[in-house]
Amino acid sequence: MNVDNKYRTLLESLLEPKTYDHGGDKTICYLTFDTEDIINVKRKLNDVWIDLAKNKGLNVTILSLHTVLKNFFKEDEYRVEAGAEAVEFEDDTVEVYQTLGENLKNQEVIENAILDAQKKVDPKNGVLFITDLEAIHPFTRFGPIEQKIYNEFTVPIVVFYPGEITGTALKFLGFYPEDGNYRSKHF
Repeated sequence: MNVDNKYRTLLESLLEPKTYDHGGDKTICYLTFDTEDIINVKRKLNDVWIDLAKNKGLNVTILSLHTVLKNFFKEDEYRVEAGAEAVEFEDDTVEVYQTLGENLKNQEVIENAILDAQKKVDPKNGVLFITDLEAIHPFTRFGPIEQKIYNEFTVPIVVFYPGEITGTALKFLGFYPEDGNYRSKHF
């Protein structure tokens, strides 16, 4: 199924009344697409898909993980202190990336951004679109983030997921190991 058809099917799923689902009681959907389609999906999202969701009665709020990470790293004290010196030596650069990733995880930056964003979503007909997932590589994957805050989700969430789907497992960016621990619908 092409990504346009997946998106339309996903929207229809969001509009259906929630019944018992093996994935849990939260409405979390992943729109999966090949990494080669990242730019195409961003274009469609901005040019067509948001309007299509609005025409179906959904009020879309968007959270860009690229923006979340950019804002965090711009202010991270370790990056400011170590970043300038690390660019000269590859080993130092790797250490800076690893430390930035640990800071990101330890401070639960992405988790807090998602929970803050869902507060802005209309509880009646709103949906939170999480975009730019590729920005979290090489720091983390989305599965552990979903698992950590799953019980705190209060609104429908759509994750735009660059990667592969095999059965019930997802393979982030097409090269991370398959992860079958997602409690969500995959399209």
